Amino acid sequence: MDIIRRTIIWLAFAMELTSCSSLFYDLRSDVLQDIQKGMSKQEVSKLLGEPQFRRFDRDFDEWEYSKCISGNGYTTIIVSFEDGKVVGMDSFATYDNRPVQSVTVAPNEVVVSPPHTIYTKGMPEIEFQRFYDKVKSRPFKDDQFELMEIGASNRLNCNQCARLMSIFPFDDDKMQVLKIFAPRITDRENYEEILKVLDSLFKRDDAKKLLRIRN
Repeated sequence: MDIIRRTIIWLAFAMELTSCSSLFYDLRSDVLQDIQKGMSKQEVSKLLGEPQFRRFDRDFDEWEYSKCISGNGYTTIIVSFEDGKVVGMDSFATYDNRPVQSVTVAPNEVVVSPPHTIYTKGMPEIEFQRFYDKVKSRPFKDDQFELMEIGASNRLNCNQCARLMSIFPFDDDKMQVLKIFAPRITDRENYEEILKVLDSLFKRDDAKKLLRIRN
């Protein structure tokens, strides 16, 4: 009996180390459906517990979890808060705590493969890429601007804003994009990223005014 018991314990321990076994699930399979916009941090904590990682900038806050979800294996969950309320959530499967999905990047960007995911100010890259693809796929310019107006509550960094501006060939349209997102830019010290996509020197001056850059 001792040998059998030790074997069972060893097997359970090995399963915990090598896979997300049913004996060690952190969360039930449908827990992500319970997270809704407008929820408080306390409500999220009841569902997911305390975050393993946290990022914040002024009134914007992100909580990150790595959980073993029934039927999904290891899952990374990123919950975004603004003024203490949920404004967005992203989740993706991971293996050995590393993302397994590929991320599309804009031309001329340098892709680094670190041991852990790197986050910068602005919208999480996976979430931003989905938003970018939706905007670009709209057949009419008015529809594209309407979608961006709807997403204007999202914080962007200068590079993300510049990529959205670059969807349009003309400076007037690029400036319209900037007007939508300028109040939500998180890293204005990198404003040169935005100026580079504008052809007109006059429009670059207007962009600086929108971003409240004094020089």
